[in-house]
Amino acid sequence: MAYTELTVWTRGIIMDKEGRDIVNSIAASARNEGKFAQAMENYVDNPDRTNAPTRKYCRISDSEIENALTYENENPNIVVLVEQTMVKGWDYMRGMPPGGTLVINTQYTPDYMLRFVPKPERLAQLVCVDAAKLADHKWLYYRLGELGLDRLSTEGAAERSKAIAPDIAAPLIAAVVKTTGIVKMETIEPMIANKAAFKAALKELHIMPLNPVTA
Repeated sequence: MAYTELTVWTRGIIMDKEGRDIVNSIAASARNEGKFAQAMENYVDNPDRTNAPTRKYCRISDSEIENALTYENENPNIVVLVEQTMVKGWDYMRGMPPGGTLVINTQYTPDYMLRFVPKPERLAQLVCVDAAKLADHKWLYYRLGELGLDRLSTEGAAERSKAIAPDIAAPLIAAVVKTTGIVKMETIEPMIANKAAFKAALKELHIMPLNPVTA
């Protein structure tokens, strides 16, 4: 059985929508391809805490998902960091089996970011994409404090936009799909609002091969 777990780490309140768009669009695409899929959020992380690391989950399987009632991804094959400073000081890849993929929104190269990755021997590849630049959100790198004043993405509030992936989620989705094949490109692209950033990421992402898993 082909089974994949995707965990997206994002920032509570200020980047909830970005993480939500990633898991929801990939799960919806998988269902459109006839697969079984789930997308969910993690309230254990307390998403109403501004800037706190929070998780969004996606599971995709060729057959019925046996652990559908398990609330957290225990063995993520793919991990996405929506904001680059989350790369330091803790194990956001815990439970990852060998052969995983890490995708980071950053302007830095994989060579540079690898020094901060915990136990990189678990990774088959490290992927870096400057999603903030491609989505014209260059201010992300120096305005995190101001983003903390934005309450529109907290639970129960109106979203900044009802569109799917209008901002930095678009290039991150492109990076995940291109480097892992978790869903087909032609299935997910029509869902994405920021198609310019999505397509640009396909050309401008950086992939570092690391420890391929041998059969």
